[in-house]
Amino acid sequence: MHFFPKADAGLLTSSPDAQSPPVRPTTVGPVYDADNLGRPAEPWAPELESRRYPPKLAPYAPSSIPKETVALSCRYLRAHLAKNERLRLSMLWYYGRDLESEPEFLAGLQEKACLAQESSGWEFAVIGLLDVNVYIRLATVGLKLGILPRGETICAHTVTQPPGSVFLIPNLQEDWRFQDCPYVEQGGLRAYAGVPLRMQHESGECIGLGTICVASATSQPPLSQQQQQTLTRLADWVVSDIVQCTRARRQRERRRLAELIDSVGTSHDDREPHESVLNILRLAYPSEVIRIQPSDADRCDVNAPETILPPGLKNGLWEDTAYIDDFIATSNHNATPTDRIVRLLSSRCDSQLGHSLLVVGTKDFRRIFDDVDAWFIQTCASLITQIWQKRLLTEAIKAKEKFLRGMSHQLRTPLHGILGAAELLAEDLKALSLSEASSPKAVSAGVAGVARSPEIAAKTSLYLDTISGAGRELMSTVNSMITLNRWADIAHAERRYATYDVGDLEEELLKQVSEASLSQSGLTASVFCHCEMPSGAKLRTDMNLLRDSLWPLVHNAIQNTPKGIVAVRFSMRPGTETFMVDVEDTGCGILPHDQERIFQLYEKVNEHSTGSGLGLTISTKFAALLHGSVELVSSQVNLGSHFRATFDDMVQTDSIKLPLTATPSFQNLLPKYYHFETDLSSHRLSSNFAHFLTHNGFTRSDEPTGGCLGIFEHSRDPEQLQIKTASMLPDQIAVCLVPKSVDTESLDMLPRVLYASAPFSTSKLYSVLREADEMAAVLHDLSSGKEQAYFDRSRSSTNTDEGYNSMDACSPQPLNEESSGVAEFGDKSSSNSYSSPVHESGDGALVGLPMSLPTKSATPMVLVVDDNLVNLRILQMYCKKRGLPFLSAANGTQAVEVFSKHQASSAAGGGAGIELVLMDLQMPVCDGLEATQQIRALEKKNFWAASVVFMVTGQDSQSDREAASAVGADDYMVKPISMVRLDTELKRYFPLFTGQPVK
Repeated sequence: MHFFPKADAGLLTSSPDAQSPPVRPTTVGPVYDADNLGRPAEPWAPELESRRYPPKLAPYAPSSIPKETVALSCRYLRAHLAKNERLRLSMLWYYGRDLESEPEFLAGLQEKACLAQESSGWEFAVIGLLDVNVYIRLATVGLKLGILPRGETICAHTVTQPPGSVFLIPNLQEDWRFQDCPYVEQGGLRAYAGVPLRMQHESGECIGLGTICVASATSQPPLSQQQQQTLTRLADWVVSDIVQCTRARRQRERRRLAELIDSVGTSHDDREPHESVLNILRLAYPSEVIRIQPSDADRCDVNAPETILPPGLKNGLWEDTAYIDDFIATSNHNATPTDRIVRLLSSRCDSQLGHSLLVVGTKDFRRIFDDVDAWFIQTCASLITQIWQKRLLTEAIKAKEKFLRGMSHQLRTPLHGILGAAELLAEDLKALSLSEASSPKAVSAGVAGVARSPEIAAKTSLYLDTISGAGRELMSTVNSMITLNRWADIAHAERRYATYDVGDLEEELLKQVSEASLSQSGLTASVFCHCEMPSGAKLRTDMNLLRDSLWPLVHNAIQNTPKGIVAVRFSMRPGTETFMVDVEDTGCGILPHDQERIFQLYEKVNEHSTGSGLGLTISTKFAALLHGSVELVSSQVNLGSHFRATFDDMVQTDSIKLPLTATPSFQNLLPKYYHFETDLSSHRLSSNFAHFLTHNGFTRSDEPTGGCLGIFEHSRDPEQLQIKTASMLPDQIAVCLVPKSVDTESLDMLPRVLYASAPFSTSKLYSVLREADEMAAVLHDLSSGKEQAYFDRSRSSTNTDEGYNSMDACSPQPLNEESSGVAEFGDKSSSNSYSSPVHESGDGALVGLPMSLPTKSATPMVLVVDDNLVNLRILQMYCKKRGLPFLSAANGTQAVEVFSKHQASSAAGGGAGIELVLMDLQMPVCDGLEATQQIRALEKKNFWAASVVFMVTGQDSQSDREAASAVGADDYMVKPISMVRLDTELKRYFPLFTGQPVK
């Protein structure tokens, strides 16, 4: 049997054989002096005190009987009030509250009454409390329990005696003060000895709560010293029990109040956000007055329209002392009234009324507030403040979100017009220059000067680059500020943990790299990913959050590396489950005195650096949400920087010791490589690829041999390229690493060379090796005279190009030994493979949006929808430049009308239907979401072919993306959108679309 004690639990419980407690009276009686029942007790008078109760002749002698010099107002001496009556009553009302409902305490009290009777040898014993108008017998021996009028009881005299002294009258008939007392005449008492139940206030003043007394129906000899001491000790024992009982009761009450506080839920009525707190206050104080009212200094509406609280209100407690004192002095023979608030406890809070007071008032004289009540009311006030502040915060966040959403749209929309116009103008100037070069007569006179003047053309190009650069810089700052703003919201949101491969993270980051390259010119750094995780290791994380914490590091590295390499290495700290991501670049580096400063808001390496100076701050804050950190490991000016992000307890592995990433097996390719480069420094692409090969089981060969894989880096200088490849053997296969800065369309393809362009993911490099293995098999077949095997192998191959393959993946995939090369965004290969565009779901997984299959149309009919005239013109100009027929609409309602009318006409044989819709999101009358939903409904209802819908908008929130996906949008594009990005996206859905300007 377990023992788990409670501090307020009962220790003595009645046995089953014990007698049930006596029924306690609820009315006043017996009343012996009915004539004086309506007469209040007189106040304490110092000049009469010594004349009524002269001091004893000896400490344990009977009480002295004064001379009959005091005029009595009736036949006997009636009790008067104590010197400190209000303090006495306040302490009595607190410690004596609900004692009648404490059976354990009452049982102990009865035992003490028996001890008092037995020690004295007299017939009767009583323990009771003296209230304002009655004396309440709590335990008796030889007498009945009762509620007696205060003025006629002898015990009321005992309460006013000095603490510790026994009010001893061996023969009441010999004492002129009591010889005509009703308890002598009618009650039959002849001897009395009583001791006050003394209690000391914190000020040192003693008061009497009640008495313990013994009495007899016959006159008795005086009690001995030992008997009087026993009676006094029993009195102190009773007081101790009263205090302990009250403490236990208040502990139980505190626990009950704590449970009420815990019951306050997180959902609140928007109209009355504090109602849930008021409900628990009503449960705690069902008979009290509870209200929230404005606070004006120390003024509080209680009984009068304005009751002024005293300055320096202690613990928020107010008491109507004047009213209470007046009642005690003049109406102490009556029950306490309940017609007005006599005491209240308040605590300051904030509510809909502004600075407020939470007030709990009582009309019960006997309700004495203590520290438990103060704690509870202060806690409730704090809850009201928190609820109100939470509501204000929620409203502020909504207002902030609305503001940022609107500002984002208002900034992105004109920027889209500026950058789009600049890009289209740059295309025109380039076309004019080419046209003038090929046919000078074809250039019109209006632009001939510009086209024929290289100096003016160069300046014009510089101006356009400046416009574009400034616009992108502003857009980068807006994006960073919005991302930083999202951190506070994400910090309070629940994490969406799931299990991922490291390859998923690679593809997420490289997808960001591709999008950044399309939207920002000049990002020519080549990103190279190294996965050095154990085989089978998984990441348990929130992918969106992890990506958002790492992307700023990669983006910063790309921005600060105009030409060079950004290596991203994924690894696991040995012996732990710590995931580490190292980002190393070969860029400008950071001066030592700037290496701490760059982690602060809006700080950059130097004033000429691109970006807003928020990247490292964002990365650090988002990493912290995943129990991670970001640090600068090292940095050297003009050599590059090395940043590291560390995440604790993120890697999940099997219990057995795992090897490093499993090396794929190749049937025809020897696990050897030869480095054609003479510069083997780590900042070379070929050196990174060599590291990848070594990590996957390849060994370096000192000379080129048949079957040995050659590796080299592309060079713009044909002579250098010739030198690198001159030593290639006829049966040797090589891999050429193409930097980001090289246009893949301008490559001169070499035989037996596989080209891999940046960015370099692990899956892409594995695909390159598989291509090399297949090519090695073909060469082996040809050299062995197995032409039939060669032709069979050629027919089975589905993804080859004339010496060039672009290996970018369109969607993140786990490392898969069976997968082949996947076409990249805007792939120029002749492969007919098609990859579905992807978007992120709420849990970080990558899912395909609802979309139509790619069509054969090279010039699809476009419906352009935008309420902004500038953006509408930019998209119209784009369509004209690309030879795309188009229709226009200024809002969602017009778009649905145009779409419905045109598709119906097309279905009836009236020409090509609309295949592409460029839909703005935020528009008057009808927004893009509703318009898209109606378009999808029309297609389904009329069995029209599904069009491709691009949501082209200035909004960039996850909720907007999810909403667009839900209504059937195929892609989501955030303004400003470059023409190159539009070309790329169209090619994904319309493979025959060339993306070339028409003449």
